[in-house]
Amino acid sequence: MALEKPKSIANLQGVIKKLSKGQSELFDRLYALEVSTGNLEVPSEMESWTKQKFGSVKKVKSQKIVHLQNRLTGEGTLFNELRASRPFDTNCRTIPDIEKNESCLFCNASKKTPPDTFGRLRGKHCMTSSNIAKYDQFHGVIIFNEHNPLKLKKEWLLDYLEVAEKWFGKAASVDPLAKNDFLIWNCLWKSGASLVHGHMQLTASRTKYGQIRHLEEVALGYREIFGRDYFEDLFEVHKALGLGKKAKKERLIFYLTPKKEKEILILSKSKRLTDLALAIFRIIEKYKKLGVQSYNLAVFKALDYWIMRIVDRGALDNKSSDIGTMELFADAVVSSDPFRLAEKF
Repeated sequence: MALEKPKSIANLQGVIKKLSKGQSELFDRLYALEVSTGNLEVPSEMESWTKQKFGSVKKVKSQKIVHLQNRLTGEGTLFNELRASRPFDTNCRTIPDIEKNESCLFCNASKKTPPDTFGRLRGKHCMTSSNIAKYDQFHGVIIFNEHNPLKLKKEWLLDYLEVAEKWFGKAASVDPLAKNDFLIWNCLWKSGASLVHGHMQLTASRTKYGQIRHLEEVALGYREIFGRDYFEDLFEVHKALGLGKKAKKERLIFYLTPKKEKEILILSKSKRLTDLALAIFRIIEKYKKLGVQSYNLAVFKALDYWIMRIVDRGALDNKSSDIGTMELFADAVVSSDPFRLAEKF
């Protein structure tokens, strides 16, 4: 009797075959799946190196490529079986240049950062400033009391989000049309952070950002055509595959079309941003156990949902960028397997 193949992105076709008819039809409604093989010849001079790096010359000669696209949002991701089979790197690396130093502006934020026109807000574990080089009408910063962004406690994160709520309220009181709130956390330089000191960014705009507007248009069109909630069906597809989990009021999705490595979504109909604090904290703590050192996190409203998205941006000592031409102008190329990520949670 043949052993059953474990669930994996490389064996997605096999996983789909085991879905019920309704689940399979829902998958096909949301996703287009294409599986192909990339072939190459390995010169004899490279065989030893190839076997050492990838474990098998045969695997390198014939590589399974899984290409997934969300038919509605246009999101697409390419997975290479060879790349996805690599183990998560959970080794603790030395993290350079991350400890507190005298030149850090945010360590003396009261004197070295500007307040917003509506004033500076303070929590128990953070304070706000205005972003000195804005990319929107309202653009603020939540500066953590803790310099090291990799140090986090539940009560700290809750405080950051409480202050964020107050900041969004202040912006709306100045301009009631600036009601599109967006929270950003670029953790360390691989994620695009210009300063090491722990901080989040906040924007409040009159116009919805393009990707969020597109997502809302997709969800509204989906309801009009199918009479169903797009986000509910998105979760149900992932749950059927073993990639969706419920956590109290939140729903976690280990995303089939991630923008980059280890992407996780939270969907929540909670009224307040702060209601997501515990779920976000648990994801970040699990990320750390997986060796994640730098990440991008966003929280925003789309229709009546709070949505959080988070991606791993790679090791701090790796000088290579994880984003290239494919990610900018085509579909994302991702190494991590969503199925193996889900197993860790």
